[in-house]
Order: sequence, then structure tokens, then C-alpha cells
Amino acid sequence: MADNSYGIEIKIASKNGWHTPQEARNYYGRYDRMGITWHWWGDGSGASNHDNIVNYMNNQAALGNKSVNYVLSDNKITLCVNPDNVAWASNSGNPTTVSVELQPTLGAEGYKKAGWLLDQLEQRYGRSLASFKHSYWTQTACPGSIDIGRIRAEADKWKRGEYEPKPAPAPAPAPAPVPTPKPPATVKLEIKDVPNKKVKLIRDASLWNLQFAKYPDAQSVKTIPSGTEFEVSAVVTHPLGSKYYISEYSYAKGIPNGINVKDTDHPDPETLNAPVSVPPVVIPVPIPPKNEEPTPEVPVPPVENPDAGVPDTNAILAFLQMLAKLITDFVAKFKK
Repeated sequence: MADNSYGIEIKIASKNGWHTPQEARNYYGRYDRMGITWHWWGDGSGASNHDNIVNYMNNQAALGNKSVNYVLSDNKITLCVNPDNVAWASNSGNPTTVSVELQPTLGAEGYKKAGWLLDQLEQRYGRSLASFKHSYWTQTACPGSIDIGRIRAEADKWKRGEYEPKPAPAPAPAPAPVPTPKPPATVKLEIKDVPNKKVKLIRDASLWNLQFAKYPDAQSVKTIPSGTEFEVSAVVTHPLGSKYYISEYSYAKGIPNGINVKDTDHPDPETLNAPVSVPPVVIPVPIPPKNEEPTPEVPVPPVENPDAGVPDTNAILAFLQMLAKLITDFVAKFKK
């Protein structure tokens, strides 16, 4: 870049909190450096809070929550994430814009520094960069009272060489990143926040970049295998009519990627959190036996003894022998 009027403090954030250009293409489906998104740290403090903000943002990056490319105040400029890389600060503006966190009470010197930084980045990328408020990408008050038109005016002064002393020659700039195709026009997605709910894929499914105007232009970020479970945080209705589930991770990061609801075990988002119907438990009741009349007993005729009425020969013989003995004994008594 052709001017080094301001030295830049360098405090690079942890890799946990930002994407390389290729990682950005994988997650967002696009990458570019076509603008700057301006933020403020919003607590009404002055330049004396600069270092605290740098430490806070870098701690958040280490935790994998968020990050910012630059922090800028009346006192100085700090680089936290190289402008070629994608910081996590501007929601869906992350992959296409450089993010700058500003002192909320920015004074004349701070606006001058912001204009200088804008001019430097335009020289770096060889193009005019659009300026966006953070509120352009999401519903927020950020960057509050910051006048981005004034920053543009300051950048133009630097371009015209109105500030003295004239800048000294600087080393040749680093090579610009490989140009990428212009991102497609942003489509308006209807996003409905829902209570978190786990769903399961019923087939191999694509994770779609939802920034497409026609179905043939839809791009698959990656394919996710059947049976994978993920936690849904929002339902997106695309202008073309299809509905998609957005994961908790993508929703928190402002990444417009989603899975078609028809590829999940909850194809109707309206029933996503409906109460589960439990069928009543049926307890079988035993059927009492029928009252049956007792079966009358059938009389059994007595069985006749075939020998009944037939004299017992042995008994008769024994009786006669006993009788003969009695007679013999009786006669014997008289002979004496």
C-alpha cells in the first residue's frame, strides 16, 4: 500500500475464531473482499478502552465465538485478523467484507484514521470498497451514531493527497488474493426461530447455500450421510417455496446454509415441536366362563355275579365231614 502514515499494532487472534478464504468458501459458499462493515463497541467509552476491547475480542476468538479484523480508536489501529481472512463479526456479511470495530465516541482523529484505513484497503484490493453498517446484515443498533459517510469523505482526502506530510514510499504490497466470481444477489429468506430440536437425516442429503434465486443455481456446500442427527434452531422459507432447517451452529454464525426438511424425519416443520401422542394402554379383561348345567350321572346297572346261586361243592363237603365227625363223637360217648 502506498502510505504508512499510521503504524498498525498487530495482535493476531486465535485460529479458533476466523476462516481462511478456502474455509469461508466451504462454509458460506462464497468469498470476496468487496466492502467494509463498520461496528462500534457501543458502551459510550473512549479511546482509553481500546486495549480492553482488543483483549475481549481476542478472548472470544479463542473460545470460537467471534472475532474482528481491526479495532480502531482515536489513539491507534490494531490488526486482529488479517483482512484477507474472514472474521466472525458481520453475520452474512462475513465472507465478503472486512470488519472494523470503532470507538463509539470517535473524534476527528479517529475519523481521519478510519478514512486512512479505508483508503489503504482499497489500494490493497485494487477496487473501491462499499461501506456497510453492521445493521445492514442483521437487526442491531450497531454502529449507532458512527457517520460512515464522513469516513468515506476522509478516505477521499487521503486519495487526493490533502494530508501532510506527503506519504513516504512503502514496500511493494503483498499479492492480492486470486479473484473470485462475483457473489450472487442476496435473496430475502424468511427465517423463523424455533426451540432447539434434534432431527435425523433419512437419506444422504446436501447442505445447501440458500443464497440462490433459481433452483439450478443452488450450490451444495457438502453432502451429509443418512442417519446423521443435528440440532435445528431455525426454519427457513425460501422465496421459491422450499423449507430448510438451519443448524444451531449456522444460525449462531449467520451462515445461510440449510438442509431441505424433506430429507429429515420431520418433513413438516409445523409438527417439529408438537407433543407426542401416547396411545392409551389397553388392559385385557378376562371373560368369565359360561354357567353350564351339571351333567346328570348315568346310573350304572349292577353287574350280576355269574356264580350267584351255584352251590359251593367244597363248602358242602366240609360241612358233611364236620357233621359226620359230630355224629361219630356222639356215638362214641354212649359206647362207654
